[in-house]
Amino acid sequence: MKSLYVCYDGLLDPLGQSQVLPYLFELVKRGHTFTIISFEKEDHSAKEKQDLKRTLNDAGIQWVQLTFRFGKWALLKRIFSGIFAIRQSSRRFQPDIVHLRGFMATTLYMLSGVGLPHLYDFRGFALGEWTDIKKLKVGSLPYKLLKIIDQKAVRDAVGLVVLERAAEVLLRQTYPVSQVPLKVIRTSTNVTLYKPRTSLLSDDTSKSLRFVWLGGARSPYRPDLALKFIQNIMAHGVDCTIDFLNERDHFQIDSAASDLSFPREKMKVFKLEQSKIPQALEQYHAGLVFLDTSPWRRVCSPTKVGEYLAAGLPVIALNGIDTLTALGRDSKCALLVEGQELDSGFSSLRANNIVAFISQPGIGADCQLLARNEYSLEAAATTYSQLYQEIEGGLR
Repeated sequence: MKSLYVCYDGLLDPLGQSQVLPYLFELVKRGHTFTIISFEKEDHSAKEKQDLKRTLNDAGIQWVQLTFRFGKWALLKRIFSGIFAIRQSSRRFQPDIVHLRGFMATTLYMLSGVGLPHLYDFRGFALGEWTDIKKLKVGSLPYKLLKIIDQKAVRDAVGLVVLERAAEVLLRQTYPVSQVPLKVIRTSTNVTLYKPRTSLLSDDTSKSLRFVWLGGARSPYRPDLALKFIQNIMAHGVDCTIDFLNERDHFQIDSAASDLSFPREKMKVFKLEQSKIPQALEQYHAGLVFLDTSPWRRVCSPTKVGEYLAAGLPVIALNGIDTLTALGRDSKCALLVEGQELDSGFSSLRANNIVAFISQPGIGADCQLLARNEYSLEAAATTYSQLYQEIEGGLR
């Protein structure tokens, strides 16, 4: 099929690099063709855009670049430019299907009036999460309008994608889901980019535990709780450091560190190109995932989990996300902590157990095996391709 792929994220952003382009390149190998509409942050250089355009052209992918600027007026401009681009691209490229990544892309498409079959790559329950953080008020006119649009988009879709099995259950409970192909495809990673690892501490001459936080640090993510976690371990004489590999949220991280009087010599905050992430993760002992939960958010699939596991890193996470709870229950690759114990402080036994968790013999190899079985990009792309074939068969 020919697909018009609409993405509200930028292809040059970390999510675009790790969760959009790898899937599309794999689908191109399987015979599908794409035109992509994306919103690129204005601070990306012309050279970055030219280099990516060249790469996409080499893969046979057309790219329609729109600009993402911050601000309320800029939001209105994005809405109108997105609607216009969807209408224009639909006429110009004559796609068989429109692949919509997430709520904002779907909203723009529904407002465009283009009547082509659409695949709703649902990603997450944006409306519910926006009410959680008071971005929208339940019962307000904008909420009612957006809910009508979102419900119609689900009802009229010719195919659906959700990130976790629990998300499918919640979707069927709260949306009018039609009898169309629906796939569970969690956020995945290219596991072939990571070197094999076994035990993480046995051959390490350093006495410091090195933790890493990968990705965004704005709400609902909680860098402050990650720093509290490190402080609790250090309180028992364990030397620790934490690196935040983050593109745009340095102010939020620095503010959290200042509020907690966290020792700055024990942390670093820096941006790193996506292509360098696999090699960079080799130097750490565990990856952190701390985010607030809610009835809508608990069914999410944090991108960084697959990347940590693929690098051989056990995951330490705040309890409240279903997929992480399952990892902690069904594998030895994840350890969950409670917000209450972060506030009250760890006992010596708890701190020792955390160190022992990271020090498990063969933990690196176990994490990488789990990544290959559950978070493989190749397997995810195969499922996407199966979905495309099922949709194509239904459209004939």
